[in-house]
Amino acid sequence: MLSSVFSVKAASGGDNKPIHGKVIKIEANGDKNSQRFSNVDVKIISGNLKGKTITVQNFVGGKIKDEDSSTQSFVKVGDEVLINVDKYDKKGNVEKAYIYEIVRYKYLYKLGMFFILLLIIIGGKKGFKSVITLAITGFMVLKVLIPLVIQGFNPITVSSLICMFVIAVNLIIIGGKNEKTLAAIIGTSGGVLIAGAIAIFSNSIIRVNGLTDDQMQSIIYTAQNSNFNFQGLLFAGIIMGALGAVMDVSISIASSVKEIEEVKPDITVRELIKSGMNVGKDIMGTMANTLILAYVGGAMYIMIMISSYSYGTSIATAVDQDIIASEILKALAGSIGLIFAIPITTAVSALLVKRHREKIQKIPEEEK
Repeated sequence: MLSSVFSVKAASGGDNKPIHGKVIKIEANGDKNSQRFSNVDVKIISGNLKGKTITVQNFVGGKIKDEDSSTQSFVKVGDEVLINVDKYDKKGNVEKAYIYEIVRYKYLYKLGMFFILLLIIIGGKKGFKSVITLAITGFMVLKVLIPLVIQGFNPITVSSLICMFVIAVNLIIIGGKNEKTLAAIIGTSGGVLIAGAIAIFSNSIIRVNGLTDDQMQSIIYTAQNSNFNFQGLLFAGIIMGALGAVMDVSISIASSVKEIEEVKPDITVRELIKSGMNVGKDIMGTMANTLILAYVGGAMYIMIMISSYSYGTSIATAVDQDIIASEILKALAGSIGLIFAIPITTAVSALLVKRHREKIQKIPEEEK
């Protein structure tokens, strides 16, 4: 499948635009209950071959590996597909081609637009700010982090710097320039860096990469870098994965502390910290679950591996597998960083808001 993706450029006449086609007919194969060995007629709808109809095998990826292949790998009439042309004849007609993927991006774009509209309609001004922060985060990850890592820059350094930038910019846009935002920035940064430090220390002991051999070979081939830092990539994944949840916890606690201080201006720093910690404890349980479930949801196949592997052997043997141990490390390091963010944010927020209150109270006296 990877080779199919990299051959798009050659198949599309030398540019980066893939050949799109639409399935218009599925040829009968004598078995009404199976499409396994049928061919399909595909009408080309883009590129130099636009308007022509070709016949290809009815299987996404081009080749049928076994008779028990999932029916999700087969196309249906009306599907828009991406075509890879392997061979042309002397007249320029397609001699050999196959379907390497169903077109999914168009629907995903529409779903993304629906998500953005919901944010703006329901969230109003804050929803619009959320869209801006999402765009900034996406740009930094896709256009800065990944290209720099591919070029050979240290993933630990690059991801740490980008996280700090994303934290500061996003929280300032959402919360404005004030003590609450500053406290949230410090708390989030502290929690994320602690998660990263735990990941580095733990990985120096358990030594995992978090990837299969095939995945590592694919990355080496793509990046053209045989010395690729896979453990650094794991670190980047851990802190980027924990960033959202930790940021959410920090801004919630900082906002709560600020509100408590405004309602009761004469509250002491110690009482403010106690109140903030009580809020943090309530948030901690649900957010830890949120983070763990996010990792579980993103690695459901790992959970299946653990369950399957444990039959006839011990759970410890399953956990010892590199890819399983790395997922557990991600979840635990991120959750620990989240827990540390609570007291950091609480203490910093309490000190900053009380200090701000004292400055306000001194202003009239100085004017006199």
